[in-house]
Amino acid sequence: MRRIWSGLAVTATLTLTVTGCATEIAGVAVPDPRQPGVALTSDGYGIVTGFADAPVQLELYTEPQCSHCADLQAAFGEDLKAAITTGQLAVTYRPLTFLDDEYLTDYSAVASNTLFLAVDPATDAGTFQTYVEDLWANQDLSLFDFVDQDFADIAADSGLSDDIVSRIADGDPGVDTTELLEVNFAALAQASPESLGTPVVYDLTQKEPVDITDDNWLADLLGSS
Repeated sequence: MRRIWSGLAVTATLTLTVTGCATEIAGVAVPDPRQPGVALTSDGYGIVTGFADAPVQLELYTEPQCSHCADLQAAFGEDLKAAITTGQLAVTYRPLTFLDDEYLTDYSAVASNTLFLAVDPATDAGTFQTYVEDLWANQDLSLFDFVDQDFADIAADSGLSDDIVSRIADGDPGVDTTELLEVNFAALAQASPESLGTPVVYDLTQKEPVDITDDNWLADLLGSS
């Protein structure tokens, strides 16, 4: 049965890593089997995807019911995944849930909670990014009487482990969603005081928001690294 998570009305990063390497046996190059993973930020309310030494480090503020956030994932999700899995990029996801109060639902809190359930040694960064893309692509669920199994089905299709899928289906708690909104909204206000909406992409190296209205924003960042 769907859990109810409390929200907060609102008006308005870290990582693990290893550099990729290769071994040659009998003239055949064997890629390093290790893949970038996912980890919690030090405050526990962000999710880092990618290697800690990735040359481009971004923080992405996103709301599960935000249509512009869904557009961002649809347009750039696969490019983000490619850059993350090749070690060029690390993305820290900081979910927000302020639209729950506006739409009188707990969808954003439940969806955000599933992201934290996916933070597990069994989850590689590429699979996590796939789940993010699929979750935002299916945000129409918020318009219906959704249940935990709906999110579990998306997680399974995205390639998350059976154990994580089961925990999502059971509605297990992964994060305090009230604290999540408070902490991440405060971080958003500090990172982008002139724009408190979502999505916001923040360059952790340059310490400034990225202009994502430019279609080449990601390519430019990766090209300059």
